[in-house]
Amino acid sequence: MVSSPDVWREFFETYYWREINRLAENIENGNRPTLYVDVKKDLAYFREMKLMEELFNNPDKVIKDAQDGLSLVQTIHDVDLSGCKVRFKNFPSTRRLLVKQIDCSVINKFVAVEGIVRRVTDVRPYVVKAVYRCQTCGESLEFPTDGSKIPKSIKCQCRGKMELQVNESKLTNVQRIEIQDLPENLDSGEPPRLLRVVLMDELAGSVLPGDKVIINGIARAMIDKNSSAILDVYLEANSLEYIQQDVRSLQITESDKKKIKELANRPDIYDLFVKSIAPSIKGYETVKLAIVLQLFGGVSRVNPDGTRVRGDIHILLVGDPSVAKSQILRAVKQIAPRAVLTTGYSSSGAGLTVTAVKGEDGRWTIEAGALVLADRGIALIDELEKMNKNDRRYILEALEQQTISISKAGINATLNARCSVLAAANPKRGRFNRFEPLVEQIDIEPPLLSRFDLVFIIMDEPDERRDEELADFILSDDVEEKQPAIPTDLLRKYVLYVRRTIKNVRIDEEAKRKLKEFYKKLRAMSKEDNTIAITARQLEALRRLTEASAKARLSEVATVEDAERAISIFKKCLEQIAIDPETGKIDIDYAFTGTSATQRDRIAIVKRIIEELEDSNEKGAPEEEIFRLAEERGIKREKVEEILAKLKQNGEIFSPRNGYYRVVRYD
Repeated sequence: MVSSPDVWREFFETYYWREINRLAENIENGNRPTLYVDVKKDLAYFREMKLMEELFNNPDKVIKDAQDGLSLVQTIHDVDLSGCKVRFKNFPSTRRLLVKQIDCSVINKFVAVEGIVRRVTDVRPYVVKAVYRCQTCGESLEFPTDGSKIPKSIKCQCRGKMELQVNESKLTNVQRIEIQDLPENLDSGEPPRLLRVVLMDELAGSVLPGDKVIINGIARAMIDKNSSAILDVYLEANSLEYIQQDVRSLQITESDKKKIKELANRPDIYDLFVKSIAPSIKGYETVKLAIVLQLFGGVSRVNPDGTRVRGDIHILLVGDPSVAKSQILRAVKQIAPRAVLTTGYSSSGAGLTVTAVKGEDGRWTIEAGALVLADRGIALIDELEKMNKNDRRYILEALEQQTISISKAGINATLNARCSVLAAANPKRGRFNRFEPLVEQIDIEPPLLSRFDLVFIIMDEPDERRDEELADFILSDDVEEKQPAIPTDLLRKYVLYVRRTIKNVRIDEEAKRKLKEFYKKLRAMSKEDNTIAITARQLEALRRLTEASAKARLSEVATVEDAERAISIFKKCLEQIAIDPETGKIDIDYAFTGTSATQRDRIAIVKRIIEELEDSNEKGAPEEEIFRLAEERGIKREKVEEILAKLKQNGEIFSPRNGYYRVVRYD
């Protein structure tokens, strides 16, 4: 045996003298901190790795020796280090296991297991040392617990009743979580295995569902509740590490802040941002710039009446297959400090929002879905149109109100879903037709479509010059050409720094005037053409884009340049989805309802013709007579056929017999 308190004292004095003295300072302030030992960096080089191997094989003794050894270290502050915990992190990759590799061979061994947090319970008090006091003679008794159930009362030697004294007992926090293998670590078709983990002390409450973590701890066995011969394996956590750092674990140093401020002052900062979003994908500069602004977001506000106006920006990408929509989503996932990626064909409404789950103890708990997990971050939804239509309605509240409400099994709760949504979808018929309205080409309901601030159409159209540039880019061996202009780690910290520091943005008067002029101009066009070119909802989107543009350069004041940038992005979006092909006019209703102002006028004319004709004919309005009268008013036969089909589909007219129509009346 190598391990002993004296050996550990030698180790600590050799490798962790400075850290221990910093701990001593905290103890003087009334804290009882924890010392983290880096296994791969330090412990592996001490005593020819023998102490490290002993930690793996006999963890209970070694951890006790380490804590006893820590209390023997004499610090410059001359304080008692007993009671400080020692935790171990950063194990060699060869010692890391997958959840599916946990079996009987690792019971009572120290292991490092990587996975994704699937479920967490509430943080609850746990009795470490129970104290009982006799109600008759006053005798007290204390003993440590071993994780099993403890009685509320026991018999005293005087035959009196000894009751548990919670106030005198030693308590700590405990939380149970479940982790499962990361999807990339599973074979094709292999279901993920679950592993229960117990988090104690300051570890309790430190993770959320969706976190990718490495749990370092001791594998324990307990008797399965259904069979005395089968053992359940769980992990008693000693420490945890994040595989992918997010908003809670990402640290921004002073050096990082200096680099961020230098970047923010560069005149080409927006070009650098664009070149850092999916640099391996050629083109799509406007889409990438919009995504950059989405990462920073606008400013959320609470009105005097208590209603909340969101600051997060929602974007939908619609386009042909093989135009790199999914690749863009995955690139954004690498940059956003907190991101959750899901796909429509494998997600339910509960999987996106929230569901109630009954635990082993019979208690109902809330299990968060993707939109809740992405709170304060970005939710990435691929193949949105493949979601069940009934499930898609659940995300309407999350997109606009940014909350998720649940009322089930006695649980009435509202969870925050303050996230941006970047979604991708494919057209119904495989390819997008720019001469048909968006809503008729994508299987997404108009109320949901209208919640997106920007909708971009990405089409795969032959273009000789662009095709040659794309081919040269794909076939190029120049690695530098496909590198992000801003390193991904730095860009992630940049986004997080902006979100943490820029809490409010004021739009200056010139920028306000620019936005107001643009809005009034489009509204004036709407009045002239009897269309709806822009609504207050789109003006809110322009405000968010303007604020995000200012935040991107670390400014709390949005200028006219920011307003122009927002208008430029918004106009390109309108040109793609809201141009009526018959008139060439901007009509936002054409995008989200499929019916332009011209079509609405035609529909009204056809309905009036049917009403006029059905009054003079008991069979209804004759089809050929409808065609004749409509043509006299400038509506071609094929257009009338489309209108009749649409009115019939919407339940506004019906055919009492073949070749005749009547208007549906509800009075």
